[in-house]
Amino acid sequence: MALDVQTVSSLYGGFWNVDVQDFCYMTNRYFPPEEFLESLASNLPALVGSYPSTNRHLSSLVAEQLGVKHQELVVGNGASELISVITSLRIEHLAIPIPTFDEYRNRAELLGKQVSPYAMGMEFALDVDGFIAHALEAGANSVAIVRPNNPTGTLVSREEVVQMLRAFGELDMVLVDESFLCFAGPDYPELSVADLIHEYPNLVIVNSMSKAYGVPGLRLGYALSGNQQFIARLRAEVPVWSINSLAQYFLENMGTYASKFADSCAQVRVATQALYEGLQTVHFLDPYPTRGNYVLCRTSPVLTGSGITARLFDDFGVLVNDCSGKHGLDARFFRIASRTTEENEELVRILLAVASETPATERVGE
Repeated sequence: MALDVQTVSSLYGGFWNVDVQDFCYMTNRYFPPEEFLESLASNLPALVGSYPSTNRHLSSLVAEQLGVKHQELVVGNGASELISVITSLRIEHLAIPIPTFDEYRNRAELLGKQVSPYAMGMEFALDVDGFIAHALEAGANSVAIVRPNNPTGTLVSREEVVQMLRAFGELDMVLVDESFLCFAGPDYPELSVADLIHEYPNLVIVNSMSKAYGVPGLRLGYALSGNQQFIARLRAEVPVWSINSLAQYFLENMGTYASKFADSCAQVRVATQALYEGLQTVHFLDPYPTRGNYVLCRTSPVLTGSGITARLFDDFGVLVNDCSGKHGLDARFFRIASRTTEENEELVRILLAVASETPATERVGE
């Protein structure tokens, strides 16, 4: 049965069953190393036949790597599980810049919470003073900041986050999503605000390990806070066995590959920058600079993100993310996830082939 791009996109994964090149989901294509996968395969019968440990033990495995207490961290079945629970427990009225990762807004609205979006300008740089005023005037009890932002690739600096933490001291929560921060630069540990969790008890950090470590099938993420009472409540809401034994095996071994993980992040940054530069040669695209492992693109006025997405899928078996329906973006946007340098080069060649069949007058801004 032939599948169209809407049907495949609606699967939200499982693409090993579909003949498609996945440039939609943003994961580290240079990690985990082959030796880990071989070790996982050799232990597969025992792992499949065994129950995983408790969340407290699994959280301690990550906490040890981060240098925090297990009482300050909860591991979840991907960041999405934790976002849902955090929204239920802490959010009543969320202020959030747009465009950004829609799950925060969507989950809040689904749970009957109030949302006050704050629209960013066309270059997608956050006006921090404006956002602070917006959140306070709206009466929000919580805010969410994604850094680097998804899908725009822009990065709110550490200093700007500290400015917001000081301004939002009376709010119930300042949620900072650092899922893509390891791709922002070699100094990403210094860019993080994880060291501030004790200074600001309303600070909650969310991180999707699945993206950073290239293991989306294992479904791993964590929430971090210096407020141990909140972490205890959060852990109590997570199912006792939400993390499977294969994911536990990864957590037990991830420290062994710390240097290789850092190397993989450097490779991702090189591949993404080369992708961005290659996309600049496609006359009908305007790619945006990025600090993540993805590139947001705007098409020329006569084209649409949906149209390009369908063309790439139908003619080349390539899946990118149609952003035309995302809050804060218009019909001309789509996002490309960076894969390996070689795969990125092939995608650029495909887009140049499409460009050769597209009139040169159909340029961005014309």
